[in-house]
Amino acid sequence: MMIQRLDNRWTTVLLALTLGMTLLSVLCYATIFIQPNVPFNPLSPSRATEVALRNPPPVATQVVIVATPDQSYPATWTPTPTRTPGPTKTPTDTRTPTPTKTPSPTLTPTPTDTNTPLPPTRPPTPTATPTPFGYFVSSHSSENNCADIGLKGVVNGPDGLPKAGVEIQYGELGVSGSQFTARTDGNGRYGALLLPGSNKVAATSSHNWFAYVVENGQRASEEFKFTTDPIYARNPKHCNDLDDDEEDINDSDRKGCIPNPCSSSDAIQIKIINWQLKLQ
Repeated sequence: MMIQRLDNRWTTVLLALTLGMTLLSVLCYATIFIQPNVPFNPLSPSRATEVALRNPPPVATQVVIVATPDQSYPATWTPTPTRTPGPTKTPTDTRTPTPTKTPSPTLTPTPTDTNTPLPPTRPPTPTATPTPFGYFVSSHSSENNCADIGLKGVVNGPDGLPKAGVEIQYGELGVSGSQFTARTDGNGRYGALLLPGSNKVAATSSHNWFAYVVENGQRASEEFKFTTDPIYARNPKHCNDLDDDEEDINDSDRKGCIPNPCSSSDAIQIKIINWQLKLQ
């Protein structure tokens, strides 16, 4: 145990000496680097200058070489000076250079105006001339009816004879999808039910209708418009209990009651429209 402690102490001392010497060496070199002329610098610049002044370098001996004249030529020989040629005369060129002919500029052709053709003028759109209809209403009348509201009539040719198989289109104005077709029989007659009397809600008011002739899928006549009258009067309930033939009924009892339209000769419940084809 004692030996281990001594070893630790010697190790610590050696480490401390090593670190101290290292630090001292670093400080010494740093000092020499910063101030080279310190006393402990053996290679300081000032010492090197003193040594150089005390021991000057030896002076090199100048050797003078005396040229000995060459005695190989005779004593009486005088060298003949070599004639230096004069400058060669440069001949003057008296020829006048022929001027180079400058080519005449090429004339740029004047651009010719090319007339751009105008687009062809479109012919005016022809105005559609309305084709005159072949059929026309030759006559129309009406009937009163207490059962149904309907349409009937006759279609004749230009000779006045009835035409079979002619289509009549009809419907109620202002009602979407109301468009129906009736066709003439062998006697040129046609008929159509517009409103049944069983529909009392519809049969208590007036209705507006249209009708025209159709041939080959195209309209062949002007549109004829007409109005039908109601079958039933829109009366209060007590009016239905009154009998029109009773004479003892007071006028006060009939107050607010409208006469039955189906019994009026002026009422239109059945419309009669006769058509005829024009003579071509």
